[in-house]
Amino acid sequence: MKQKKSKYIYDNIAIDRIRYLYKLSIENIDNIDLSRRYIFILWKIKNKARIRLPDDIRNKFCKRCYTPWIIGKTLRIRIRKGRIIYSCLYCGKVKRFIIRKNLKNI
Repeated sequence: MKQKKSKYIYDNIAIDRIRYLYKLSIENIDNIDLSRRYIFILWKIKNKARIRLPDDIRNKFCKRCYTPWIIGKTLRIRIRKGRIIYSCLYCGKVKRFIIRKNLKNI
């Protein structure tokens, strides 16, 4: 009988491809169309494999226009009322992150 390859092996291949495409998109940031295309392909691989993005890539690009975020070039960061606000300079999408306070008793 043939053994099925585990889904885990395919997930590792997909994650390796995602990391490679993200690296290519950052290296080619001067050619923004090519960089956005790499991110779009990365997103399609993620959806096809049904996996989550790795933590080091998850919040590094715009989910609407697939532009990799480079501070000052494609991204504006503001801090207001206990939140960090990311604004994409290409499509205008806004993403907010709450700044959590350390609640340990000292």
